[in-house]
Amino acid sequence: MNFSFYSGAVGAQSMQDRMNVIANNIANLNTEGYKTKNGTFSDLVYSQMGSGQGVQAGLTHGSGSKLSKTDTIFDQGNLTPTGLPLDYAINGDGFFALYDPETQTRTYTRSGSFQLSRQQGGEFYITDGNGKWVLDQNGNPITAQSPEGEHPIGVFVFQQKNGMQSVGNSEFIPVEKNGNPIETDGQGVLIQGAVEDSNVDFSKEMAEILQTQRVYQMSLKMVQTSDEIESTINSLR
Repeated sequence: MNFSFYSGAVGAQSMQDRMNVIANNIANLNTEGYKTKNGTFSDLVYSQMGSGQGVQAGLTHGSGSKLSKTDTIFDQGNLTPTGLPLDYAINGDGFFALYDPETQTRTYTRSGSFQLSRQQGGEFYITDGNGKWVLDQNGNPITAQSPEGEHPIGVFVFQQKNGMQSVGNSEFIPVEKNGNPIETDGQGVLIQGAVEDSNVDFSKEMAEILQTQRVYQMSLKMVQTSDEIESTINSLR
C-alpha cells in the first residue's frame, strides 16, 4: 500500500471532522449558555521501518490521525441583562438542573432563559423552553404563581466538569468521574434578569477555519502527488 496516499486521505477526513466541530461552534454563536467544543485528535498506527536483513532502523512512519473525542470548554460567557424576571444567569461556577418528566432524566445547563408552564394539576412550574422542570437546590421542581419575585433556582457545582456528556440544547449529563454535585460554597452567584451568552470566540474560530482549510488542501495535494507517482511507475512497467 502507498502509505503517503493513505495518510493524505485520512488527513483530509480528519480535517473535515475538525471543520464540522468548528462549524457547529459558529452555528451556536448566539445560543444562550452554549459551550465551545474542541476536537482532540490521536495518531493512528505507527510502523517500524527496517534497514534490511531484519534490522530495525529506529525510524517509524505513521498512518495519519483521527478525531478521538470532542472536549467542551466550560469558560464563562458574557452575561447580558434582559430585565425579564424568569431569566437567570450564574456568575461563576455551577449549573442549573433540569428534569424531564417524560424520560425522567436530569440534565444540567448554563442556559437560564425560563418560563412558567401550567401542568395537568393546574399548578404553574418554572420550565425551560422545552418544558423541562427547573429544580431547586433540593432537587424539587419549582412552582410559582407569577413570574415576578425571586425564585429558589438551584445552582449545582461539580468538582470535575471535564468529560461531561453533551446531549444537545446546551445540556449535559455527568458521567461517573464527575461525581455528584457538591455545595456551591459561594462559587456561583445567581443573577436574576440576565442570561449567559455563548462563549464561542468568533475570531478564534475563523482562524481555526483558515488553518484547517490549509491542512485539508495539503492533504489532498499529497493524495494527488501520490496518485501521479503511482501512474508514472505503472507507465514504466
